[in-house]
Amino acid sequence: MKKIIRDLVSRYPWLDEFRTSILTKGATELIDFFNRSYPVTRVVSNQAQAFLESGEPAIIAIYHGRFGGMAHLFKDKSKVTGLVSLNRDGELLARFGKALGYNVVRGSATYKAVEGALQLVHAAKAGQCPTLTVDGPKGPVFKVKPGVVRLAEITGLPILPFTCMSRVHLTLRSWDKMTGGFWGTPFLYVIGDPIYVPKNSSKEQRDLYRQLLESEMDRLRQFSDNFWDAQVGAFCAR
Repeated sequence: MKKIIRDLVSRYPWLDEFRTSILTKGATELIDFFNRSYPVTRVVSNQAQAFLESGEPAIIAIYHGRFGGMAHLFKDKSKVTGLVSLNRDGELLARFGKALGYNVVRGSATYKAVEGALQLVHAAKAGQCPTLTVDGPKGPVFKVKPGVVRLAEITGLPILPFTCMSRVHLTLRSWDKMTGGFWGTPFLYVIGDPIYVPKNSSKEQRDLYRQLLESEMDRLRQFSDNFWDAQVGAFCAR
């Protein structure tokens, strides 16, 4: 049966386009319905709050498995530019993102990485907020890759560490431990201090900033994972 379907698609490409369009429309309707269902509690560091109030762009650093609940991070989604891979799943994700109001550029660490990075640089110069899954596209989970630090150095934008967690959730058995909340369950957003990477940094300096970001992301993740059980409302002190 799969061979028959593949043969039909290869012979009639519009069938694949039709399938993709139907999936995009149905999925975006469901995603939008879900995103309107949940309240958000924000825990933001003082430095991050001051930066957000300035209205300046930043590079948003998120985990690959935690981007599902970030719909309310920005009121104006058109200021967010995400990097999506060029594979078949990426095509669907890119269409979902565009349909929901986000900007999308294509590329990954394994294919057309330079092209994707250049598009992110152009987006940053245009006042966009590039958004990167720092442990993507294939992990290891919760381990920050160097690309986000290099982008911060080139653009001069700070990196804003972000993670989220829902009170009632399901974690998949995938490499990224993809976590999703149920309809209507409250979400927690945790935003840490912006991290600035000086221009003309050495390779050793960039790795130190990568380690700093990874440490901060781990701290925020642990806080968010324990928040609903501990019921603490103050930002975790260093």
